[in-house]
Order: sequence, then C-alpha cells, then structure tokens
Amino acid sequence: MTVSAAPGADAGSEASPPVPKDAAAAGSAAVPAANPAVPPTDGRSMGRRRRWWWAARLITLLALAITVMIVALAIGMRANDNAIDEHRGIATATVLSVSPLRTGIEFVDTNGSTIRPDGGVLYPGLLSVGQEFVVEYSTVDPQIARVAGRTASVGNWMLVLTAAVTYLIAGALIWWCLRRARLPLLARRLGPGHAIGT
Repeated sequence: MTVSAAPGADAGSEASPPVPKDAAAAGSAAVPAANPAVPPTDGRSMGRRRRWWWAARLITLLALAITVMIVALAIGMRANDNAIDEHRGIATATVLSVSPLRTGIEFVDTNGSTIRPDGGVLYPGLLSVGQEFVVEYSTVDPQIARVAGRTASVGNWMLVLTAAVTYLIAGALIWWCLRRARLPLLARRLGPGHAIGT
C-alpha cells in the first residue's frame, strides 16, 4: 500500500527542529533594556556644555593676559627706578592735571628746559592740581620722573591687590563654567560628543 504525501508538503524538505526555550531566553537577554533613569544626551545639551567649556577657557586666557600686564608693569617700574637712580636729577614740579590714569606735571631740568612727561609722574599718590612738590628724574631721559622719595615698592601693593582680585573673580567664574559644562578645563576632542582631559 502506497502512502501519499500530504498536500502542499515538499518531499525533499525536512522539518525544522524546534528552538529551545533556553536559547530564546538567552537571545532576548542579550539586548540590554534602556535605563529610564539616565536621560539621553542630545546635540543641544552637548552644545551648551561646549559653550560653557569655551567660556571657562576664555576667562582663563583673560586672567593670564592680566597677569602678563601686571608683570610687565612691575618690570617697567623697576627699569624706570634704575634709570633715575643711575642719572638722578632733582627739581620742583607743579601738578597740571590729575586723572585716574595720569598725573600731568611740569618742571624745569638742569638745562633750563621745561619738561612735561608724556606719561605723567610716577607714583603720584594724592597730588592735587596746582600743588608743588619735589621730583626726581633721569637727566638722560627727563621724561622719566617720580615723586621724590617714592620707588616701585609703593606701586607693588596695588599690583598685588589687582592680581588677587583678578584670580579670585576668575577662579569663581571658571569653577562655575566648568560645573555647568561638566567637562575638564583642558580637554581634547576625540570625536562628536566625546572629550577627555589632557
């Protein structure tokens, strides 16, 4: 007796073995589930962090620029004092003008020439317009003049105070920017959305 194949069945095909339940469970476990507690990082968030990071760097550069200016002023004051000490002349000067950045004076040097230093007098203190005082100047370059008895040490405290205030404000602003950026100040980009500290 000949047994005929069921309709629609292929005589050459074999039945597929059933998939074990353990394998199916392992396959489903290989795909990690999303953690709802960690918010996704989008492009706008990274853009904001990057702007805060650059703001911290700009503040750092500004603080460094102020530091360079303070050092340059300190060196310049010492150089002016040395120029006066090496070729010292003494005269009576009159205050012509007073401003936050310059105190204009006028005096007559040993050659009888009237001198009005372009940069004003060094270490003016509390001079007032019309006041007369003794000035020390360089006979080689009369444009360099200072109030008699005052040296660069008088201006050092002002430079130190300026540096201290600069570092205090800059440090607070840098800390705030880095806190907002959640990135190190010195970072090297590795690719989109990646950065590591150097």
